[in-house]
Amino acid sequence: MEEPDGKALRDDALAGGERGKLAFELLWRAWWPRLCWFASTWRGLPAAEREDAVADALVRAYGSLGAYDPSRPLAPWLYRIAARRFSDAARAASRHSTLALDPAGDEASWDPPSGEDHARELETRDLADRCRAAMARLPGADRRIAWLRFRDGLDASAIGRALGLPAGTVRWRLHLIRKTVGTAVGVDDEA
Repeated sequence: MEEPDGKALRDDALAGGERGKLAFELLWRAWWPRLCWFASTWRGLPAAEREDAVADALVRAYGSLGAYDPSRPLAPWLYRIAARRFSDAARAASRHSTLALDPAGDEASWDPPSGEDHARELETRDLADRCRAAMARLPGADRRIAWLRFRDGLDASAIGRALGLPAGTVRWRLHLIRKTVGTAVGVDDEA
């Protein structure tokens, strides 16, 4: 789903009534899957608590739309709210002993490859599996930066706003992430 227009979303939310309800539904539909993925980058956030944290982040974002500056992109603003909520939830979870079974997410398909490019498809799947494994071994902050850049397509300044980091630091971390993941999967980044 396409990202909703921040100004229209804000205006509809502030209008209240049926427009406000539709704005909330639009925010939820557009951002629920993205924030669920984003929540999965917090190692200290148990899988059992992720959906609650995402829901809470969306409710908080909706309630804060009056403070949103529509001249700026919506994504970094919303990711910042979510990042704070996920950090709070992870900190709270660390104070309690919970048993949370984290099912393996984002597994490669077990369907056999089809077509003439069988070998190429298997190589691509193998590379994707190695990349996912290398990304999972990154420290939490680097996983979040990588996720926002490579999965969601945010630039360094937007990632910096979302995570409260200077854009230069984000660019430097992205360079190190590319190098680390490239080395781990055996891909030369110099090309």
